[in-house]
Amino acid sequence: MWLVDRWRSFDPSWKFAIGAYLVARVALSVWATFIVLLFPVLVKNLDLFGVPVLGYFDLVEGQRYAYSRQVDQTILSFRAGDNGFVTDYQTASVWALRDGRAVSGEYSGRSLATTSYSVEDIFPYRGIPSNQNILLSAWQRFDTNWYLKIAQQGYAADDGSTVYFPLYPALIRVASFLIGDSLLAALFVSNLAAIGALALLYRLSRELFPSTDARRTIVYWLLFPTAFFLLAAYTEALFLFLTLGAFVAARQSRWVVAALFGAFAAFTRLQGVLLIVPLAYMLWRDWRNAQHVTRSTYHASHITHYVLRFTALLAIPFATLVFLAFTNLSLIASYEGELHARFVMPWDNVLASVALLTSGQGSPIDALNLVATIGFGIMLFVVWKTRSVPLEYSLYSIAMFFAPLLRMTTTQPLVSMDRYVLVMFPIFMLWGVWGKNSWVNRAVVYLSFPLQLYLSAQFILWGWVG
Repeated sequence: MWLVDRWRSFDPSWKFAIGAYLVARVALSVWATFIVLLFPVLVKNLDLFGVPVLGYFDLVEGQRYAYSRQVDQTILSFRAGDNGFVTDYQTASVWALRDGRAVSGEYSGRSLATTSYSVEDIFPYRGIPSNQNILLSAWQRFDTNWYLKIAQQGYAADDGSTVYFPLYPALIRVASFLIGDSLLAALFVSNLAAIGALALLYRLSRELFPSTDARRTIVYWLLFPTAFFLLAAYTEALFLFLTLGAFVAARQSRWVVAALFGAFAAFTRLQGVLLIVPLAYMLWRDWRNAQHVTRSTYHASHITHYVLRFTALLAIPFATLVFLAFTNLSLIASYEGELHARFVMPWDNVLASVALLTSGQGSPIDALNLVATIGFGIMLFVVWKTRSVPLEYSLYSIAMFFAPLLRMTTTQPLVSMDRYVLVMFPIFMLWGVWGKNSWVNRAVVYLSFPLQLYLSAQFILWGWVG
């Protein structure tokens, strides 16, 4: 009874956020388990810049292997066999992956050669052991292992780790002391932040629109194709929680709190430094609208008061500068070395993506990144033109949209744009309003839900989707 009474006394934003989170978390966990049980072994016949590579990964036990697919002058393709074995399509020879030797068939006694690409290049764990819990191991993918590595071992100047900002790994380290398992700690931090982000987004949406629109905003956000990153061991949820917290505090004129949230966001992701733009605008508007202050006071304590508030906001860029100084500006070298990225103008990224796709060399994910870029670019124009949300939200969305476009990798233009647009929460607010129209509602749900199932499955199966 006490729990029921406590639940009833909760703020509606928290009740809906917790309920929506639990539905999403359970559904995603069931889906991940289903994928792992359906595809317990992953065999990848890869062509990495002209090098034929066999990649093998056991999703249950965490075993992984990499060999060349070339035997003499023949390029073999493989399918999964018994545990630890593969069979080539060409001759039906069975190969033991422990030593790469064929145990039966035409190639019996022959061995697969090693390749210039290591198993770490294909299934990158960054030196972190594979988690053996089937409910957790499905989420130990890609950037997650960077965060775990930094949490356990700290930064190194020459390994690419300085691309990743320190707050999330620091929280993982703290949580792992209490929980014991680093991956579980990482998921705990991101999932807790996701609940907070959902509650704050509901609150901000409710300030502008009816509660039904606010609820739709939350649902559409959780259904978005890459929304599973909110519940994975990535920084999306933490960054959004801190960003939304900064906006909530700023709207209440609690500028020191807003500055702290913004500084922590800047310690979470490089884009966090751009929060200074919308928050500074909000402070300027607050100063402009303070008409109750007499002119005599206006030029003395009033101006001093707002100068101090703006000084507090400078904690946001200061946080970024502290991290850059701590890492001796190695972030730029890490971008160029580890990510093979360079800084470009936004349209160069878009044009390179179009060229890649029209050449026939692009993947479905490349196409999705281009669609996300164009789609959210159009939505950004609509938000700006219609003034559907406060100007500070438009300024924030512009910053979050263009920041990733300034970086282009040599192999995948617009890389991860389908994930980066997830932080543009004002767009989801507008969709929540438009969702009153049944056709809009169907379009969002029918497109988002199956795409999220597909992309999350690809992520679990070591497919790069963002």
